[in-house]
Amino acid sequence: MSEGSVYQRSDGRWVAKYKDIQGTWRYLYRKSKTEAKQALRQALRDRDEGISPNALTVGAFLESWLEDMQDTVSHRTWLNHECIVRLHLKPTIGANRLAKLSPKDLHNLYRAKLADGLSRGRVRKIHVTLNRALKDAVRFRYISRNPAAEVSPPKEYQREIHVLTPGQVRRLLTAACGDRLEAAYVLPATVGLRQGECLALRYEDIDFKQGTLKVRRTVWRNQVYPPKTPHSHRTIKLPTIALDALKRHREKSNGASDEGWLFPTKNGNPVDAHNFIRRPWKRMLRKAGLPETTRYHDLRHGAASLLLSQGVPIPAVSTLLGHRDSSITLRVYAHMIAGMDSVAAQAIDDLLGD
Repeated sequence: MSEGSVYQRSDGRWVAKYKDIQGTWRYLYRKSKTEAKQALRQALRDRDEGISPNALTVGAFLESWLEDMQDTVSHRTWLNHECIVRLHLKPTIGANRLAKLSPKDLHNLYRAKLADGLSRGRVRKIHVTLNRALKDAVRFRYISRNPAAEVSPPKEYQREIHVLTPGQVRRLLTAACGDRLEAAYVLPATVGLRQGECLALRYEDIDFKQGTLKVRRTVWRNQVYPPKTPHSHRTIKLPTIALDALKRHREKSNGASDEGWLFPTKNGNPVDAHNFIRRPWKRMLRKAGLPETTRYHDLRHGAASLLLSQGVPIPAVSTLLGHRDSSITLRVYAHMIAGMDSVAAQAIDDLLGD
């Protein structure tokens, strides 16, 4: 049987052409020659295993989809999709025929997951993965329409942001003074670092003379990655309180290597985020007399709200936090900004009043 071929159309798209198990010519359209070759290899594997496009199961498709996308997304993104496929999709709808998958099947899946106790946010992530995979199934010509596009995932309620008051932050930093991880509490509270960004710092990222810090990487599940987004890769001017904490940290590290981690474990790796929250963070909350429900991320929110309340321009706060653009800052902290109308009115009176 024909091994197929790959060629480019006049409109620039690449086509993988092959005969299916019934001897019918099939055409798969891709944006690049590499993608077309990958699609052809997968189609020939399916054909040789006796799988026709109409008989392909959801589970088999998702396995090949994960394999094909490994080189097109970050490893962290791929792991998230793989986890959802393995834990939530293959055990439930994996045996369904892809061509017969209906919006009702997905609606029932989402309701079942909610009944099992999964959060609305987690079910929405299942929908995101499935929707992305089925979009590719349409693009690969396995199915003619995307059933996930016709299903609304559970509405996720906006989580209320808990912001520590300046007094609570001072209590926490007072309790942390002298602690071996003091700087890990000061940095999110003063410059809004994310947890992964903070724990991934090396001494080479700190310019003690210029008083700056570079965010170059993040830690997640014991793996080091580039920052969350390109905009998260940033240089931050440190306030004196943060710079002093870093200097004390360097003095206590007994001349740590300039290439070493700022917060290493005994075996020289970055501190694990889960262990940090479970032990040092909970211990510090108790020492400061703060509720144990307080999240580490609340320090970042507190830094942002404090800056906004002091009239720091939104674009400057957005840049400090590493947001992609100011619209994200506006959306996350809209309730804080909405309460600043009296500040704006007072500013006009101060400038233009008698």
